[in-house]
Amino acid sequence: MTMKGPAPKLDADPRRRRYLVHLCCVHDESGRACRFAARIQPWKAGGSAHAKDQERIFTDEYELIEAINPLLRQGSDVRNVISHIESPDGFLYLLNLSCEEASTLGWKE
Repeated sequence: MTMKGPAPKLDADPRRRRYLVHLCCVHDESGRACRFAARIQPWKAGGSAHAKDQERIFTDEYELIEAINPLLRQGSDVRNVISHIESPDGFLYLLNLSCEEASTLGWKE
C-alpha cells in the first residue's frame, strides 16, 4: 500500500528569488592578472537586455570558493568549473537565493 501526499515544493520559501550569477575572470590593464568576479541579476524568463547586474570582485580563488560553494546544491563544487570561469565566456549559475545570500554576491535592492 502506498500513500500519496502533496508533492514537496522546491524552494517554496517566498523570500527566495532566482538570480542569474555569471562567474568570470576580470583582467587588469596588462591583461595578465585575473581577478574572479560574480555578476548577479534577478532572473527573468526570456531574459532581458535591460537587466541591471551588480558585481562582487573576489580577492582570490579561495574567497570565490568560500562564497559560492554554500549556495550550491549538496555535492556541487565551484572548483569543478574554475577553468570555465577563467575562459572568455565565464560560467553561469541559475540560483534560488535569499536576499542575504544574494547580497554576499554583490546584489543590493
